[in-house]
Amino acid sequence: MAVALKGNALISAVELEMFLQVTIASSDYKNTLINIASDFIENFANRVFISATYTREAYDGNGATMLYLDKYPITALTAVESWDTTADTLLSTFTLNEDYFAYNAEGSIYKRGGWYNGRKNYRITYTAGYLIDDVPYDLKNACAQLAGLAYSRKGNTGIASESIGAYSVSYDKNPLNIMFMGIPVPAEIAAVLISYRRPNV
Repeated sequence: MAVALKGNALISAVELEMFLQVTIASSDYKNTLINIASDFIENFANRVFISATYTREAYDGNGATMLYLDKYPITALTAVESWDTTADTLLSTFTLNEDYFAYNAEGSIYKRGGWYNGRKNYRITYTAGYLIDDVPYDLKNACAQLAGLAYSRKGNTGIASESIGAYSVSYDKNPLNIMFMGIPVPAEIAAVLISYRRPNV
């Protein structure tokens, strides 16, 4: 059974070979490596990266002026609504740049009077994330390098370095203690992953 790239893939098979400077004959193997690395990054960062549209996603109002959406960056805000959760009916809609303001890069929306306290009392329809061609270069490279770790793995987790043909990898230094498939993630890649991690808000 053929292995397809999953919807959360951060790089293409062509990009994988470009970043690693290797040729991998099996398309299934390339897709598997990308899927494994993309899943790891998504789980580690606790966020979705690839663009999708979310319809009436429910949020709790907490009285604060800033409401943080689950996915970002925001590329389109279609509707922000207050909701009567008991009757399951729409109460009111808000207008961008009049009732609220959006901070697209961080995925937050600001309302001067605050978002009233309640459980799932706001419903937001929006599009967020990157198209695969627009995924930041450093994140693409991190995905490829993690796939490269899986590609080079021999089952020994304490290896300082190894090479396969023209491709070589070193991963003995791991001050941030992030592990991928039992392999320490190099510090420079770990730093990229941390920079994209969803903050606790």
